Amino acid sequence: MLHARLREIRKSKGLTLQDVADRVKPDGTTAQTIGRLETGVRTLTIDWIDKIAGALDVEPADLFAFPHAGDILIDGAVTASGSVLDQEEGLLPLRPTMKNPVAVRFLENMGQYHSGDVVVCEQLTQETLHRAAGCDCLVKDETGRRHFGKLFPTREADTIMLAPITASGSIKASLKVDMVAPAIALMRSLSH
Repeated sequence: MLHARLREIRKSKGLTLQDVADRVKPDGTTAQTIGRLETGVRTLTIDWIDKIAGALDVEPADLFAFPHAGDILIDGAVTASGSVLDQEEGLLPLRPTMKNPVAVRFLENMGQYHSGDVVVCEQLTQETLHRAAGCDCLVKDETGRRHFGKLFPTREADTIMLAPITASGSIKASLKVDMVAPAIALMRSLSH
């Protein structure tokens, strides 16, 4: 988690909460606020990420870097119909703690997603599939095709229903899937 990474960097530099608070530009802050950011009690906005990165003398992207994991390959592009094209879309320098991340980029605006957004999903195991109910998910059906939509369980234990994100998509009922990965993080470029 990001807040754990803040604490890790601060401690590796031998800084106290007050040291970091005093380094925040332009006016500083309190040690209590830094502590709340580190524990996740206070939300880390983009503004705070920039301030904390400056105070810790690191790049903002370093706050997302976990040494034990590598960059995530963006290996698909979501179309307006919810189909996912198999194409490399680059690397995401985010190194999350999840075991099986997969990322896709949206080609067009679709509901809450904007063109260019990257969504990081976590592949679930058979035992954890129940966590995907009602979530926006990347799924791979038994034929190998990938789709993105809102997942709903069905009465049959081995199938799901996938509702489209937009009106141009179609409901996929009784879909047998080989992989289910609910959306965990949304990465949006400020330039879009």
